[in-house]
Formats: sequence, C-alpha cells, structure tokens
Amino acid sequence: DMLTLFNSYNQDLAGLTGQTGPIPMLLSQQHSNPMTAGSTSPATLAQWQIGVDHPGQILCTGPKYQYAYVSDYTHLINTDYERLGAKDAQVFYQRVVLGHPWQPLQPISASRSGRVITVTFEVLVAPLAWDTVLPAPHQASNTAWAQGKGFEVSNGAAPITISSVAISGSMVQITVASDLPTSGVTVAYAWTADAAPRANGTVRWGLLHDSDPFVGYLTGMPNQNYAVAFEMSVP
Repeated sequence: DMLTLFNSYNQDLAGLTGQTGPIPMLLSQQHSNPMTAGSTSPATLAQWQIGVDHPGQILCTGPKYQYAYVSDYTHLINTDYERLGAKDAQVFYQRVVLGHPWQPLQPISASRSGRVITVTFEVLVAPLAWDTVLPAPHQASNTAWAQGKGFEVSNGAAPITISSVAISGSMVQITVASDLPTSGVTVAYAWTADAAPRANGTVRWGLLHDSDPFVGYLTGMPNQNYAVAFEMSVP
C-alpha cells in the first residue's frame, strides 16, 4: 500500500506540477499498534524495510518511540510533533535540497560468535550512544531482555535471555546467557510490546542513538537519530 501511494504520487503530481524528477516519500515508524502484550508489529517493520528496498526514493526518517506521547500512547505531545517535523525537515533538506544520500540509523548485518551476537549499524554521526533519560524497556514484562536496552534475541517464539549489551564502534555486541541454537535465531530491537507503556511513551522502544548535534529551531531540543525498530535473522 505504501509503495502504491508512492507510485500514485509520482504518476499524478508530476503531471500537475511539472516536476521532472522523482518525488520522494518520507515516513516514520509507528510503535503503538498492536498494543497487546508480547505482540509485534509487521507494519513497523515494513515502514523501515520499504526504505531499504527503495533507497533514495522512499526514506524512513527513523522511529518515534523516543518522543513523548499523550495518554492514548499513540499520539505525540505538541512539542514532540515539532521535534518530529524538524527531523523530517532535516532529512528533506539533506536528500532533496542538497541531493545527499541519507539513511536512518539502521542495521546492516548480524553475526555471531559463541554467545555473542554482533549487529553492525549504518551510523550517520558517530559515536553510537545509549539514551540515559528514557527508562529501559522490558523491566516488568519480557524480562528475558531486561538487560538488552531494547534489543531482543529469540529462537522462534522462545525468548533467549540477554546478559549484557555493549557498543563497539558502529556495532552493538549482545551477550546471551546460554549457548545459542544452531539455527532459528533472530535479533530484534524495539520490536515486542511490553505489557504496559512507558510513562509518557508507548509499548515498544529502545535506547540506542547516534551523536547527531542537530537541534530543532522551534524546540531548541536535541534530535539525534535513534535506531529503527527491526527484526532480522542471525546466520
């Protein structure tokens, strides 16, 4: 549906406006639906994957879990809609006005060695860092991942306990508490809903961001790039 919308815009609007170049689509991930404890959101995954499949044409500007939400856990407060708008404007300026390539903070690959899974990221502004203000996810539910700072490791439907996570350059190294199965292992981030949303937040979130110094004009607040929500297989 998103791709159909993108193609319709390019087919219809170009003829009306006289634009000769492709019209990019900018979108951001949602993290609120479904809200059922333990559920995952294929729509959220698709909102990232479509940018991977159509680079330069469809741009996932990133997640929205880092922002403050109102009591429905779905809509943002006014100030953070301004922060979201500033992020969209930043991406638009870089990609459309300046013509520079732009990608969100996203995983490139996953590998493993013993009990350590390494996820390599495409990092816009190094170094990677952990948010120190947001509470850690998975503290009251999905507690096998309580030490994951938003990362999740599973074997099919069975969670695998995370012992620790650590940043190493453009990589995050995830150490699990037991030997990994030979197949069927997945690593995810901000993917599984907790039983209760975080205060002023939503049900899926994580703590990983880059060091982009960008500050929104209206809010005067920092607006780093936070890691997209994802799930991927570990070979």
